[in-house]
Amino acid sequence: MRIPEDVRKDIPLTQEVIYFDNTATSLTPIPVVKAMDEYYLKYRANVHRGVHRLSQMATHKYEESRKIVAEFIGAKFEEIVFTKNTSESLNLVALGLEWKKGDKIVTTPYEHHSDLLPWQRVARKYGAKLEIIEGDDEGNLDLGDAEKKIKGAKLVAVQHVSNALGVIHEVEEIGKMAKEEGAIFVVDAAQSVGHMEVDVRKIHADFLAFSGHKGPLGPTGVGVLYINEEMFDIFDPPLVGGGTIEDVDLCCYKLTAPPERYEAGTPNIGEAIGLAAGIKYIEKIGLDKIEKQEHKLVKRTTEGLTELEIPWYGPRNLKKHAGVVSFNVPPLHPHDVAAILDEHNIMVRSGHHCALPVMKRLGINGTVRASFHVYNSIEEVETFLSVMEELVKSLR
Repeated sequence: MRIPEDVRKDIPLTQEVIYFDNTATSLTPIPVVKAMDEYYLKYRANVHRGVHRLSQMATHKYEESRKIVAEFIGAKFEEIVFTKNTSESLNLVALGLEWKKGDKIVTTPYEHHSDLLPWQRVARKYGAKLEIIEGDDEGNLDLGDAEKKIKGAKLVAVQHVSNALGVIHEVEEIGKMAKEEGAIFVVDAAQSVGHMEVDVRKIHADFLAFSGHKGPLGPTGVGVLYINEEMFDIFDPPLVGGGTIEDVDLCCYKLTAPPERYEAGTPNIGEAIGLAAGIKYIEKIGLDKIEKQEHKLVKRTTEGLTELEIPWYGPRNLKKHAGVVSFNVPPLHPHDVAAILDEHNIMVRSGHHCALPVMKRLGINGTVRASFHVYNSIEEVETFLSVMEELVKSLR
């Protein structure tokens, strides 16, 4: 497969706009849409409890999707739970564990709100102690401080890639520190799965969350929560009901085995099938090619912004910089810059990116964010930079 030409042929929107908002949600290839259409048009039925052939087919495809997801991140079949998105997955972790006063939770100052608010709520509700690993303004963590803070921790929660700064955190090293302390290790992989290799065993994850609609090129409305099988005995399902039980009396109930234990009610069947189709599409391209293409785009974008004297944020060491570039064009507000780019058919995100502590640390009210996937091209970056050059000229 030629990169990015062949991928662009499968995504019609790439012919109409320059889409640099992949951190928020990626565009959807035709094979993913077709896989979902096939479910809705040819074997539309509920899963698990039906005897008729449509239900049997839907169940087979749904559970096959779970297997595809599991293999993609190095997990076991029963360790994969389908959710709504990354935010729901991370909230479920916080709600499903037992807490007591004085429990220590360690996280970073760069987290998306979805990997910060649940732990803040635990601290407020149960009297747990929340500690923050120190780092610099580029988003680089102080691993020495991490080692100190993790001592005595019950849980460590870290994003793999910052959606605001693009920095790739050392999750493998931090995961090892957590394991040595006997702490539960939670990884927010919303911005890494589908963009780079993610192996739950290699990074020592106990829980890992990601969304279908970002890196994996799948649909919205479906996410994944990986639960290490060693957590099954201590992680209670926050939601119970249809599909989660083995037996029920008027007085009590007995839970069924994972993963169904953690999937109450009718799941997002078509979207899970679409997610699996997206993963198969990603595998056909090759994660190494995706990572290489995104690195090329980041390199040219940051070089171009530097030449134009436009301030950009994130690690200067581009080996640690994923396909996310945040910048500003003073004195313009980020929303104004995004609106100007939209007039040139260039789609970017602007605002605080659900990472307000990062913005406050940097003393800014937000950034403009260009984020990439494998279907983005150098030619698109050059077009973007030419618009930025004209914009800078108009302000001087």
